[in-house]
Amino acid sequence: MKSYSRKTVEFGLTEALSTGIPDKPKFRLCKKFALLAASALVCWAAFGLAQSAKAEGAFTVAGINSTLPGWSQAAKTQESSQPRQQITDDSAFSALSSFARQIGSKTPEGSSRQLDDQTYSALRSFAQGMGTAQPESIKSQPKLADADSLLDFLRQGGAPAQPPAASKGPVAGGKHSTAPVEAQFVGAKVCLTCHATQAAAFEKTLMGRIGKTQKGKFDCENCHGPGSAHAKAGGGRGVGGIISFRPEDQARTAEENNGVCLACHEKGNRTYWNGSTHETRGLMCTNCHTIMKEVSRKKQLKTASEPDTCFQCHKDRRAQMARSSHMPLREGKMVCTDCHNPHGSATEALLKANSINDTCYKCHAEKRGPFLFEHAPVRENCLNCHDAHGSVNEFLLKVSRPRLCAECHGFGHGLNSGPAAVQSMGRSCLNCHTQIHGTNSPSGALLHR
Repeated sequence: MKSYSRKTVEFGLTEALSTGIPDKPKFRLCKKFALLAASALVCWAAFGLAQSAKAEGAFTVAGINSTLPGWSQAAKTQESSQPRQQITDDSAFSALSSFARQIGSKTPEGSSRQLDDQTYSALRSFAQGMGTAQPESIKSQPKLADADSLLDFLRQGGAPAQPPAASKGPVAGGKHSTAPVEAQFVGAKVCLTCHATQAAAFEKTLMGRIGKTQKGKFDCENCHGPGSAHAKAGGGRGVGGIISFRPEDQARTAEENNGVCLACHEKGNRTYWNGSTHETRGLMCTNCHTIMKEVSRKKQLKTASEPDTCFQCHKDRRAQMARSSHMPLREGKMVCTDCHNPHGSATEALLKANSINDTCYKCHAEKRGPFLFEHAPVRENCLNCHDAHGSVNEFLLKVSRPRLCAECHGFGHGLNSGPAAVQSMGRSCLNCHTQIHGTNSPSGALLHR
């Protein structure tokens, strides 16, 4: 192939130089040489494709069978007994990898066997016979991903971690409800025979204290369902159709469990629960609230503080709150529900106010205006410049100054670099533009005063 293309180029050069026309311009000679070179490249590409086709054609069904002698016999034996049984031994995987390496290697010159469809059919049937199961020899090997960290993996001595429980995390619950159980109400006294400890802890909660003054309003069976079948079966979690409200309970769906709570708590802040982000993701009331014992000072939460309850799922927000510039959640001066309504909202991001700016104006009323001279990004959205959940820059800024200002004001201002620049000292751009959120001064067109 290479010798043929070289001869073509030499022949073109000889023919071009042998023409006895000295008065022709030089650019015509160059043009002719370029055409001859292009034709040589076309010939080289055509012969290259032919050679690669011959190289690939060198592997046929005989080549596969010779490469995989053990698997061929095993596959025929298994196909006669169990057609769909999967091959999970190491020899099959090793044979396939060696065959793939042979296909990628160069074929000796002179091979004339042509590529046919039977080659790919045999390889395809081999891959289907192997299936997706792992070889037995690597199933028992330890996996670092099974451990929570490298330190835990080393503490286990390299042993594989135990599989997790059936729970699906903070958002759990069954997808299909089980058949209902016929039962009758037996009264709270029957429940106290086994659950006296739970009843004593429940009396210390808000609903338990209300139940003392309004008899029968918060009895056990009002929430857990009739208990005759449960008591007759001797008790147990989920026995007799009793409602347990445990996140890992697969007998009832999240919607069914939430319906028990919404029978009393559907109004107020729960008005927008149906269709909210948390509801559509299968979150249950018991993922955030603990009813049977008092853990938090307010709202029957699962944790002592409200942010810790939210941080069960929103772990990125926990990290942001740990930054140097943050909202005063760590100091206990505000909580997540000061801005968000976790039970649903008609606005974005479960905000309690009509917009992001209205949410910020509840505390930062001096930024509301109206101003004679307004800053456009401030009027549009506070999050254009600030990160409300935490930042490494002062004032919760998304980017440090003057880079933040240069995102919009990069031209026509003469921004200088270096330590001697006025934008690099003190308050940066705010050295001159002090009223960056807006001003009512008649001479404040540039937000100077």
